[in-house]
Amino acid sequence: PWSCSSRGILVPRTFVPIPSPEPEGNRSCEVHVRTWCVRGVAGGKMAHRMGRDVEEDGWERSDFPILCETCLGPNPFVRMTKADYHAECKICTRPFTVFRWKPGAGARYKKTEICQTCSKAKHVCQTCLLDLQYNLPVQVRDTALGITEEEAQQAVPKSQVTLLHWAEEQDKLALTGQDQGTITYGKAPKNELLERMKRKEPYYKRNEARICSFFVKGCCKRGKECPYRHEMPQTGELANQNMKDRYYGVNDPVARKLMRGDKERNTLVPPEDESVATFFVGGLEEGIGKEDLAGVFCPYGELKSVNLVPLKRCAFVTFTSRGDAERAGEALAGNLVVKGKKLKLMWGKPLKQRDAPGLSRRKEGVQHIQPPAPPPPPSSIGAGAGTSYYPSMDPQTYGSKIVLPAEQEGQND
Repeated sequence: PWSCSSRGILVPRTFVPIPSPEPEGNRSCEVHVRTWCVRGVAGGKMAHRMGRDVEEDGWERSDFPILCETCLGPNPFVRMTKADYHAECKICTRPFTVFRWKPGAGARYKKTEICQTCSKAKHVCQTCLLDLQYNLPVQVRDTALGITEEEAQQAVPKSQVTLLHWAEEQDKLALTGQDQGTITYGKAPKNELLERMKRKEPYYKRNEARICSFFVKGCCKRGKECPYRHEMPQTGELANQNMKDRYYGVNDPVARKLMRGDKERNTLVPPEDESVATFFVGGLEEGIGKEDLAGVFCPYGELKSVNLVPLKRCAFVTFTSRGDAERAGEALAGNLVVKGKKLKLMWGKPLKQRDAPGLSRRKEGVQHIQPPAPPPPPSSIGAGAGTSYYPSMDPQTYGSKIVLPAEQEGQND
C-alpha cells in the first residue's frame, strides 16, 4: 500500500489527494499531505511505524524551544517557524519539533538540533549545546564539578538501543513530575572555577553568517551584496568539532582551549631573581587584617613579615624561604579567598639598589643646560633722571630711534 515519490518520501498510495476546484477543500488537502510528508522525512528509518500513534512511538512535540541568550539574539522580538516532527534528534534520533529563526541582522538562520528530552538531561541549549547557566561546554562543566565520564554515561547512555529506551522513560518521568536524571546540573551549587570562566555577556559573534564557499574558491561575484562572510576558514583543532562529542563532553577542542587559557591566566610564574620571596595581595576590604592573611599563607611555610597598606587596599606577604613562596604561589594562584572575598595575588618585584650618598646621579652622555643668568639691573638709557628702564623696555633694541626733546623742537621750527 506504500509508494515512493520523486523526493523519496513515503506516502500512502490510496491517500494521494486530487485537487478539487473548491478553495477550502484544496487547502485542507495540501495541509494533510504536508503532515504525512513531514512525518515520513522525520521517520525515514521508522517507516513501518508511521501508521501508529506518534505519542506512543515517543515522538516529541513542544510549543517553545529551550535556548540560551546568545542563540536568541539581541532582538527581544523573534519570529520563529515551527515544524512538528520535522527532523531527528542528533543524539537519540527521535523525531521532534524543529524551530527555525534568525537571531538578528547579519546573522544566519539557526534551528534546534536536539530534542528537549536530551536538552534537559544535560541542561544545555537545543542549538549550541552549551550549558544554560554558565554558557560553557559540557566538558568544562563536568570537569569543574568533578563528574567522571562513567557517571555522565550513566546519566545519558551512548548506545543507540539503550538511548531510545532511556528517552521514552525520561518522558514518562516528566509526565509524573519526577526527577529526570541522576545528575541535576541546574541545581548544583556554585563552583568557583565555573564562576570565573563563565561568559558574563552573550557572545553574538557566534551567530554570524557562514563563510562564502565561492569566496574561498575565488569566484564570488556578489561583493558587498553577498549574505555570507568573505573570510578564509580557520585551520587547527577548532576546525574539527563534533556534535556528539560536545554533548557528551568528550574530546571537545573548544573545552580544551578554554581550560588551557584559564590555566595560563591563573598560573604565577616565579621571577628570575631568587631573592624575591614576596607576594602582592590586592583588593583588600575593611575587616581583613594581618592575622587573616597569615592564616592563609602560614600552611605553606614560615612567614617573615605581613605588611598592610590600607590607603591602597593591598598587602605584602614575605616568606622566609623561596621554596615555601613557590609552593604558596602554585596553590593559591587564582584561588586566594579571605573572608569570602577573592583577592588578587602576584609576585612582588625586586627592590632597586639605591645610589650611594655623595655620588652624582648624572648619566653619561647627557648635557645639562645651565639656567639663564638673572636680568641686569635697571638703567636710565634714553630717559631723564629718576626714570629706570629694563633692557626689554629699550626701543632701540627692536630698531627704533629715540628722539631727544631738543631735536624734536628743531624739527617743529
